[in-house]
This record gives sequence, structure tokens and C-alpha cells, in this order.
Amino acid sequence: MAIDSKEWVFVPVPPLVNERLFRAAQQQLEENRARVRLGRRTLGHLLQGLACCAICRYAYYGKTTRERGPEHSLKDYRYYRCSGMDGYRFGGERICTNRQIQAEFLEVAVWREVCDLLRNPEKLERDFKESNNAVASLQTAGALKAQRLKQQHALERLIDSFAEGLISKDQFTPRMARTRSRIAELDTQIQAYSGDIDQMEHLRLGVARLRELSATLGPGLADSDWHRKREVIRTVVQRIEIGHGNIRIVFRLSPDAGRSGTESIAVTLPR
Repeated sequence: MAIDSKEWVFVPVPPLVNERLFRAAQQQLEENRARVRLGRRTLGHLLQGLACCAICRYAYYGKTTRERGPEHSLKDYRYYRCSGMDGYRFGGERICTNRQIQAEFLEVAVWREVCDLLRNPEKLERDFKESNNAVASLQTAGALKAQRLKQQHALERLIDSFAEGLISKDQFTPRMARTRSRIAELDTQIQAYSGDIDQMEHLRLGVARLRELSATLGPGLADSDWHRKREVIRTVVQRIEIGHGNIRIVFRLSPDAGRSGTESIAVTLPR
């Protein structure tokens, strides 16, 4: 028996993600739909437009060839091939020696990494800390900043002592020069660690974004169809670099990572 809409009871619930993240995700999905090169009637190559060659930097494109299988029957095989391997594109001579790669292998590997990332985004932060010794960088930078603060206080006391006539100009000038020199030296050392510190902060923000995106996508991610996989991959993957012996997946950690060239992190897989 249908219930009259006038008798409906509305219960407010908190949003799963904030409005800014939701708008960014919707904009990215719209961009994905606008730039998709394959018609929706035919399921083509899932990673078309994202894969590139780590050797010559040209795009990898999807191709399908019909070959005879084990029982001599014709079968379609899908591959990703480096554009630099096509001599006709470059006056009849190849400019790259990178091999083509089976599409099924590449697509399964990338989708597995995407799902792992969304299920456990904190792993990126742990891997970054282990590979870049970021924790040690943070500790060292903190110690250097504490030393700089002491030197700054010493400089201020030195100026006060001179102003009050407690030390002569001959004493003040060399001590002032040494203190300023030490502060400049500490600033240089602190700056050397700023890259790791900034990247750690971007990484923390990116992990939070991925965690919210995972909650939005829900638990059925692994069972996504081809179109949903493509949208999810294009939302979190900036590019896929294919080398002679490995595959490097560069994840975007912010909606504009592809435009700014920052706030991204890579995972390398054996080929």
C-alpha cells in the first residue's frame, strides 16, 4: 500500500563528503565524459589517453589485432603500443624500442592498484615516509628551527646589550656578524628540508581526499562496470608511464594535480 507523500517523514543525515570535494569530483567526471575518445557503444581500451612511454615520452595507444589462437581459430587480441614504434609517424623510421604490452595485463594491474589505493589510502603516506625518510626530515627540520629561534633570541639580546651600553661597538660588531651568519646558515639547512615537508603536507591532504572519495564510491567498487572503472581511473590517475621493465602509475592527490604538476605520487610495478 502506497503511503501519501504528505505523510512522509524526512530525517536529516550528515553528508559523507564536504561540498567542495563533491563539486570537484563532479567536475572531474564531467571532464572525463567530455574528453573520452571511445564511443560508449563499444568497450575499447580502458587506459586510452593515460598511458605514455617512459623512454620516448610519446603516447601509448590501444590497438586490436586478429591472430590465430591455440586451436588455430581467429581471436582478437588487445595491446597498448608506443606511438614511437610506428615508423610511418616519423618519416618511415622508428624513434623508440619500447615493446607493446597486453591490454588485459595492464588494465587489470592498474585497476588493482586503484582499488588498493582507495581501500587503503594511508599506505601512500607510509610508503612515502619509508622511501624518502620523511620522518627523519621532519625531526631534523624541527631541531634546526629550534636552533634558529635560539640564535634569533641571542641576536635580540645582543642588540639590547649594545643599546644599553653593556658592550662596546668593537665587541658588538663581530658578535653580531657571527650570529647573523649562523642564522643564515640555519635558514639554508631548513630550506633543504622544505621539499619533503611540503610534500608530506600535500600527501596528508591527498589521503584525506581519497578517503572521502572512497566513501562516496561505496563498497561495490571492485564490481564496477567498464564505464565506471574508466571514470574512477581518470579521477585518481594522472598518467601511466610504461618502461622497458616496469610500469609507473602516477596518482593525482588533488583535483588539479594534472594542471599544476604537483600533489601527485607514483607507484611502480614490474612489467
